[in-house]
Amino acid sequence: MTDVAEMLFQSRSPTATPDSLADQLGRLVWQGTDNGASIRRELAEWIEHGDAERAAIALAFDEGLLFWSPEQMSAALDRLAARLPQLSQNIEARRSWLRENFGDC
Repeated sequence: MTDVAEMLFQSRSPTATPDSLADQLGRLVWQGTDNGASIRRELAEWIEHGDAERAAIALAFDEGLLFWSPEQMSAALDRLAARLPQLSQNIEARRSWLRENFGDC
């Protein structure tokens, strides 16, 4: 499976929310032969380089880490906060998720 997240993003309904799209992607990770690795890579790329809409979807995804370690994800969130400060609420929600699931990173 490649570019599944982008395909879903491009064909989304105008009323789709980041949470609803992340939920759909969360269901899809268990349908492919790679257990969602390609979707997670796409979403990690959206955190690193995506626009605000794509990054908000990636931040809403809660089916596991998007990076190899909680520390790498935390560092990526730091970079995202500097790049897209308008997502600070979403970023803080993801930091809370990291703390709840992995302790202080």
